[in-house]
Amino acid sequence: MRIKSSLPRSDKCKRNFSVCGKFFYRLKKRIFTSISGGLGERMARKDKEVFVNELTDRLRTNNNFILTDYKGLNVEEMTDLRNKMHKVGCEFKVVKNTLARLAMKNLNLEKLIEYLQGPTAIAVEKSDIIAATKTLVDFSRQHENLKIKGGFLEGHVILPQELESLAKLPSKEVLLAKLCLSLQAPIIRFSGVLQGLVRNLVFLLDAISKKKAEGGSVKEE
Repeated sequence: MRIKSSLPRSDKCKRNFSVCGKFFYRLKKRIFTSISGGLGERMARKDKEVFVNELTDRLRTNNNFILTDYKGLNVEEMTDLRNKMHKVGCEFKVVKNTLARLAMKNLNLEKLIEYLQGPTAIAVEKSDIIAATKTLVDFSRQHENLKIKGGFLEGHVILPQELESLAKLPSKEVLLAKLCLSLQAPIIRFSGVLQGLVRNLVFLLDAISKKKAEGGSVKEE
């Protein structure tokens, strides 16, 4: 026997919408947590201190990093970007602006605080800053939702336009190869000159030896 609900049809619809709303809210919260690398919306005071200290140490150790705005990128795009940055030896991490500001103060980089507005992710370079910058700039061209705010390279604040120019430079390996060739060129030229002097000296000694031999044979006659 089927028991009919005593609730009016309108109340049923409201209850169903309420359940769906809670589901999508939880799903959105879980996606946000996944994107932010597990940062979450709430952090205990001790966790905040640990995060700020770790971020401070990481930025102090590497000294080269780029600030970006990732608003509008979905989970798939963020994962793709993280993977590409990892391939060039760069860590890409979402941070809370309030905590990032504390890290900047610890590093005496208050001049970067003005860039910590809106959603912020930091790309921390570990090996090749040119490759990391090129990867970020190329990705931002393909995904307009990724915005480059600025950076800090070798003790200097870098503007987005300057990062664009840096991305146009050859890779680290190419620059090293060109440097080696430029250093080898004078050595090769010097080696050629030296070999020429040695050849001339050999010819001169050989001529002197022959002349002495001819002079000795004349005296014997």
